Amino acid sequence: MSFVVPPPQDPGSVDRPRRRLTRRDARVDALVALGLLALGALTAVLALVVVDGEPTASTAPAETFAWLVALCAPVALRRRRPLVAMVVVAAVVVGASLRGYPDDLAPALALFLVISTANAWAASRRRALVTSVVVSAALFALLVVGLARRAGEVEGVPVGPLTASVVYSVVFTALFFAGAVLVGRSSRVSAARLHALERAGVDLRAAQEVVADQAIDEERSRIARELHDVVAHNVAVIGIQAGAARRTLDRPDVARGALSAVEATARTTVDELERLLRVLRTRDGSCAAPAGLADLPQLVDDTRRLGLDVRWGVEGDVADVPESTGVTVYRVAQEALTNTLKHASASVAVVRLRRHDRTVEIEVVDDGRGSGDRGSPGTTSATGTGLGHRGMRERVDLHGGELEVGPLPRGGYRVRAVLPVASCAVPGREPTPASPAPRSSGVAR
Repeated sequence: MSFVVPPPQDPGSVDRPRRRLTRRDARVDALVALGLLALGALTAVLALVVVDGEPTASTAPAETFAWLVALCAPVALRRRRPLVAMVVVAAVVVGASLRGYPDDLAPALALFLVISTANAWAASRRRALVTSVVVSAALFALLVVGLARRAGEVEGVPVGPLTASVVYSVVFTALFFAGAVLVGRSSRVSAARLHALERAGVDLRAAQEVVADQAIDEERSRIARELHDVVAHNVAVIGIQAGAARRTLDRPDVARGALSAVEATARTTVDELERLLRVLRTRDGSCAAPAGLADLPQLVDDTRRLGLDVRWGVEGDVADVPESTGVTVYRVAQEALTNTLKHASASVAVVRLRRHDRTVEIEVVDDGRGSGDRGSPGTTSATGTGLGHRGMRERVDLHGGELEVGPLPRGGYRVRAVLPVASCAVPGREPTPASPAPRSSGVAR
């Protein structure tokens, strides 16, 4: 069964779903009307039985059949036009009663069906309730008049049994109409709850799809960052060493050293890629620890061997810096030095690691060219795509830090990242310290 939420039609309208009639509902209503018609016809046939030489029915068969058709036809439309069906059935029952048609099961069932359906299906709950009260009051008044007429016609009956009969009829009729209204309203509430559950299920599935898409996007970004960090730096080193080997072919010892560096860097790249693949294949991402603060001196030494004069210094104690923060610090320094090697034509680079009260800072400054060839974010060129800067910024943003990238007024280029240390700790648990990092003060050559 499907549902639609119609706009409010009057102050009595409620923001509950109005059920849309399906073909199955229409067929069920038609079958119910036919069954009610058959029940009424059977009752009418039984009423034609002669008792003591007189038929019990007071109406002609043709009139009785016409009355049954008028009674049952609105039942077939009770969910299409619920209020109209209720009023028409009530009017037919009143007219038949005034014509002297005997009370039986068919009119009672028809009244119960149309009253309960109107309270369940009408667009306005208030209008359905008011119409039900008016119809019930009219039929109740008809009952009282009929009881009074019968009481006047009966003679010799004690007052007690007569009063009990009247009270029973009144109470039963009141409960009958109240029950029909309550059944309809209960059905309406159940339908509204079902619709709310279905809507919540749809919203939940949509939210799950959004979360899944976000998780996929985040995972793709993470893989892209890892691949860039692992491959870009080492491939740049391989390119530089290969170029050095080509230029020194006339000096075998120098060329042999450059080719050895290419071989070692290629093996390191393969090892890093294997580590990354193992991390991606494990459910919890656990594997060998990635490079962190303790590996910064090795990064500096490797860069020096490529011909760049790198000056390295540490200020403060960085032993309590969480491992994830240390990885980001390392990747920022690695990307900055890689860009210096590839694009800057610099002769000197200064790498400073500083530990403040609540933050850790990494700064890489060189004396090379500005940002024209460094692939700054939002630009692409033959030598720079901006992916490295984007990866650095994504890593820093994950820690709630700040990243500054750009040329210096007097020449050169600076990459500076400040990461909060406290934000990396889990409440109620001490932060996981990084591997022991070197301690020094000032800048080392």
